[in-house]
Amino acid sequence: MKSCRCPSATTPAISPEAPDVNIGHAFYRYLLNPIARCLLRSPLHGVASRNIAILHFTGRKSGRALNTPLSYTREGHRVRLLSSTNTGWWKNFRDGDCPVTLEIAGEQLPGIARLYEGDSPALREGVTAFLAALPRDAVVYGVKLDADRMPLADSLAAAAPRLVLVEVLLDNSA
Repeated sequence: MKSCRCPSATTPAISPEAPDVNIGHAFYRYLLNPIARCLLRSPLHGVASRNIAILHFTGRKSGRALNTPLSYTREGHRVRLLSSTNTGWWKNFRDGDCPVTLEIAGEQLPGIARLYEGDSPALREGVTAFLAALPRDAVVYGVKLDADRMPLADSLAAAAPRLVLVEVLLDNSA
């Protein structure tokens, strides 16, 4: 799938203290995301491929082929993508399970994406697994970690309403 200029490109997670401004959205959409895509598709992809992938999907309303680079964690055939409700890309998965392709380390991996939106045990479990595997992202989402680098229950509870999780189950051949 080709890169596109889409309104649902990834935007940064905004902390509760940050003002709601569009400067961050433009920075990610027009500067950082294109650079990340180029890096991930170059021979130098090893610098970022361990935890940044390109998610390819179809726009829910437009039907256009879209893609966005995202931090990810992987456990076997399950890939987790975490985001803030301040972003827009994940809204394309509100209609239920959706076919997607993840581009990881230059490999195209097809799968089915499922959205977890709104505070729930499934969302908290997925966020906990994501942050346990990629604790550097906890600060981005305003989640405090304990000494073992696991999310603190009260901090996760406070952040959960602002978080969304997309889980991709990769095809068995992936």
